[in-house]
Amino acid sequence: MSNRIRASAPAVLASCLALTLGACQFFQPPAPPPAPPTAPPVSEQLPLPPPPPRKPAPPGPNLARLPPPSGEQAEPPPTAGPDQLIGLDQPHVAELLGEPQSRAEAPPATIWRYAGGDCEIDVYFYLDLQSQAMRALHYEVRSHDVPARSSQRCYDTLVSEQRTNADTAAGADRSR
Repeated sequence: MSNRIRASAPAVLASCLALTLGACQFFQPPAPPPAPPTAPPVSEQLPLPPPPPRKPAPPGPNLARLPPPSGEQAEPPPTAGPDQLIGLDQPHVAELLGEPQSRAEAPPATIWRYAGGDCEIDVYFYLDLQSQAMRALHYEVRSHDVPARSSQRCYDTLVSEQRTNADTAAGADRSR
């Protein structure tokens, strides 16, 4: 009988091993449930900020419709408004508005302040790297007038004062 047991021992052992391995699948822990969908990070949910404003193009030869240096015109042309200051270099702004009441350095900007009547305009100049000229890229108007009209009215007042001063200076030069 011992020969029979020895002969069948490998078969019994193989059977036991097969049953043990087969039973292992019943004793495995259950698979974890699928992960819930994750919310995107908060930064992806916020809208993107608007792109920065573009730098204005350098003024062309016809951008600044400046009055002629002498007071030969009978009727001065209407002013376009303070937006026409954007992109002008310092000599053109001085030709339109005259010499500023004050100048300040706030690197990288240079600020010219004009005051007239009951309002003020600050013109901010920044270096244009291509032309190496300081150009007006921003302005601020402070006035006690209605906001919708204040910037145009203040600008018109300053331009007309400059024209009056230029006409007075031209008349004084002619009498000499």
